[in-house]
Amino acid sequence: MTNADVRIRLLGPDDADALMRLAETDNLFDEDPSVAPSGALTYDAARSFLGDPTALFWLAELGGGLVGFLHCCIQRRRNAGPWAELLLMEMGTHMEWRRRGIGRSLVAVMEEWMREHGMEEVWVPANLYATGFYEKCGFAKDEGEILVKALGGVAARESMNA
Repeated sequence: MTNADVRIRLLGPDDADALMRLAETDNLFDEDPSVAPSGALTYDAARSFLGDPTALFWLAELGGGLVGFLHCCIQRRRNAGPWAELLLMEMGTHMEWRRRGIGRSLVAVMEEWMREHGMEEVWVPANLYATGFYEKCGFAKDEGEILVKALGGVAARESMNA
């Protein structure tokens, strides 16, 4: 396999079937493939997600198989300078295709899209196991930390009211 054999494309609403296929096996793209996949995704949900103008989702394919993906969100800026920046939300390479340049190819395609759309910056809240990869791709650590706060979902609120 060469990188020329891998086809990377930006998905749109008409590619809902591809996103649905990925959801069924996305655990194989994670650090720990023993976790359960995200599971079934409805056609309407996949189409809606891919139709969101702030969502960018690239899929890497080889011979009809899914070998990698990269998902970004466009973050509009409120101040002077470039009109927006990207937030790299998630990225994965199929466990059988790691260390073959697929991740770097996905990042290169994202960077080309950024240049074409006047964006100069991308942020990634990387898991610790992935920081080395991102640093090799030219990312640098920022002065801040990524903090997360999860609000209880419907089930949590219902259990509190029971």
